[in-house]
Amino acid sequence: MKGLLKNPAVNAVCLSLFSAFYGLIFIITSGHIEFKSLLYYSRTARIYPFWTAWSSFLASGHHVYIAFTLIAITMLVVFMLLMRRRPYDEYHTANLIQCLVVAAILTLIAIAVFYLMILSDPNGIVEKFTLFIVINWTTVVLSDLVFVFVCRWR
Repeated sequence: MKGLLKNPAVNAVCLSLFSAFYGLIFIITSGHIEFKSLLYYSRTARIYPFWTAWSSFLASGHHVYIAFTLIAITMLVVFMLLMRRRPYDEYHTANLIQCLVVAAILTLIAIAVFYLMILSDPNGIVEKFTLFIVINWTTVVLSDLVFVFVCRWR
C-alpha cells in the first residue's frame, strides 16, 4: 500500500475519478425536474429553516457551483501532484497517510451524524445524503490540497 501512495500519479488518478463522478452527478442533477421532485423540504412548511434553505438551494440547481468548485480544487491538486517528478519519500508518505486518516475519521463522524439525522427524521433523505456527500468529498479534496501544499514546502 505504501508503494502505491509513494507515486503522486496514483493520488491524482483516485482523486480525479471520484471528483469527476460527484461533479458529473451534481451537474446532471442541477435543475433536473426529477431531482427537484425528490426534494422533500422545498415542498413542506418552513419548520426546519436549515433544511428548507438547503433544499431550496438544491431545487434551484445551485449545487452545480459546488461541483465546479470541487472540480477546480481537484484540478489544482492534480496539477500540483503531476508536477512532482519523483516519488514521495517516507516522510511525505507518512504525511499522506495522516491526511487520509484525518479524512477517514471525519468521514466516520459524518456517517454517524448522518445516521442520527435519518433516525430522527427519515424525511428529506435526498437533501441529507447530498449534504453528507458534499461534506465528505470536500473534506477529502481539501485534506489532499493541504497535503500537496505541505509537501511542496518541505
